[in-house]
Amino acid sequence: MSIINMFRKEALRHQYKSQEFGHSVIKQPSIINKSILGLCITILLFIFFIQFMTLSTSHTYNAMLGADNYSPLVMSEAVVISQQLVNEGTLVSKGQPLANINIINEQQQTGEHQYLTATKAGIYFQSQANSTIIPAYQAIGYLLDSSTADDFSLWLQQKPRRPVKVGQSISIIINDKTIEGRISMIVGSFIVGKGQKILVTFTSSQRLSLLSPASNLKVMFNEQPATIAQLLK
Repeated sequence: MSIINMFRKEALRHQYKSQEFGHSVIKQPSIINKSILGLCITILLFIFFIQFMTLSTSHTYNAMLGADNYSPLVMSEAVVISQQLVNEGTLVSKGQPLANINIINEQQQTGEHQYLTATKAGIYFQSQANSTIIPAYQAIGYLLDSSTADDFSLWLQQKPRRPVKVGQSISIIINDKTIEGRISMIVGSFIVGKGQKILVTFTSSQRLSLLSPASNLKVMFNEQPATIAQLLK
């Protein structure tokens, strides 16, 4: 093989490599452009997601019913409850007999028989005492107003994660049953060891019989749907 042919082959080989290198250099910007375009689309979708995607949030707290919801039924003398005439949570009318009671006289003996009667219309709840003997001026029973026009007081036992607002809808959960309502007033601020007092108006009187003074209840705040961006603030 002549020297000229060797140089010609070597030149052709270098020319071919040069063309391959050129093709790779030309292809590289196309890959980069696609990557940049994909990144831009991803960023735009993320911004759209956090700005317009809404989430419905709710928080649940332990609560207690305020003692001011109830009208206690008391006697000036100690009594023995001999018989309940009305079931727990029954709607009663003013003057309706609720229980048979006997007065305990000065000799600590049961004497005169009387009826415990309702002082007004409402929902009757029995005494929370563990005994049928009720000392003087202690509650023999309780009456709860049954009108949905009335405000009912609740004490939240934990400080809400987000500020509660007047008009905010809430759900009262008692023994897996729910009573719907709205906050009508916020009384003061949260007090450690006591809680936050709120007033609630219920949308229906159908389940008010669940609101016994001894009820263990939870309050769920049904917050308005918010965007992810709002929740991150």
